[in-house]
Amino acid sequence: MRTREKSTTEQADGYDDHRLRAVEQVLVKIRRDLSRAHSLDDLAQTACFSPFHFLRVFRVITATTPARFLAALRIAEAKRLLAATNLDITTICMQVGYTSLGTFSHQFARHVGVSPRKFRRLISEMSDQSWEAVLAAAAPPPRRAGRTRKLRVRFNGLEPGNIALVGLFESGIPQGWPAACAMARESTEVDMVAGPDGVYMALAMSFAPDADIEALMTNDLPNQYLVGSYGHVHVEDGHVSESSIVIDLRPRRPSDPPIVFASPLLAAQESRHDAAPESVPVGAARASAGSKKYRDLA
Repeated sequence: MRTREKSTTEQADGYDDHRLRAVEQVLVKIRRDLSRAHSLDDLAQTACFSPFHFLRVFRVITATTPARFLAALRIAEAKRLLAATNLDITTICMQVGYTSLGTFSHQFARHVGVSPRKFRRLISEMSDQSWEAVLAAAAPPPRRAGRTRKLRVRFNGLEPGNIALVGLFESGIPQGWPAACAMARESTEVDMVAGPDGVYMALAMSFAPDADIEALMTNDLPNQYLVGSYGHVHVEDGHVSESSIVIDLRPRRPSDPPIVFASPLLAAQESRHDAAPESVPVGAARASAGSKKYRDLA
């Protein structure tokens, strides 16, 4: 296994407590009022840093920018409200800081992979399912033998019997559809087929197989699951910069971005629709395209 660059987690671990506490204090302020704009100058002042230094520290610790972290928090809170309340979508849109329902719906679909209305139906449909059933339905068919570039992922800290999901994402936020993905259950290692050319973060989460689907996908409670990351992974002309990587799983921190994506649930739902005799509803067209990509790349 070749020597690797420091992961975002390792870089954050190397930062002193003062900087970590400063970022966490800023995130407390953001979470307290998601409807506020939260300018970079205001956040930097809260951290007692210059805007330039604050932005640099924030990116090292969170693997993203304050603006993107805020957007992820807003969408994550919208997911929670859609699942846990009967509030109408316009009210949820306003509560999480959007003034335009069209902009909110567009951003939600871009980050989650499906519209707010369809996500509400999806969670309702999947909430009584087990993760084994969901992931079995979402799993891709076996690939034909051929020349495919694979990235081997090894997990440190994966508890026996627990599930680990890993995907290649364009940023440090698990959102949208991953460029590639894989699941480990009986082993601490898994091979992931390289996705399209690009530069990615490998993001992982691990949880017990009996974890509640709705809670896991809509709440960021600290003890629900473990997380880990590795970056960056470069894919060019089908070649992967690393033949293997190691991801250290650890408890969530307040500085970790929320889980925004819903691709495993969408892929499982679409797989079931494909197996059923009736046609897929018109409103599922976007999810259908995304879930096909998910199954092709996993």
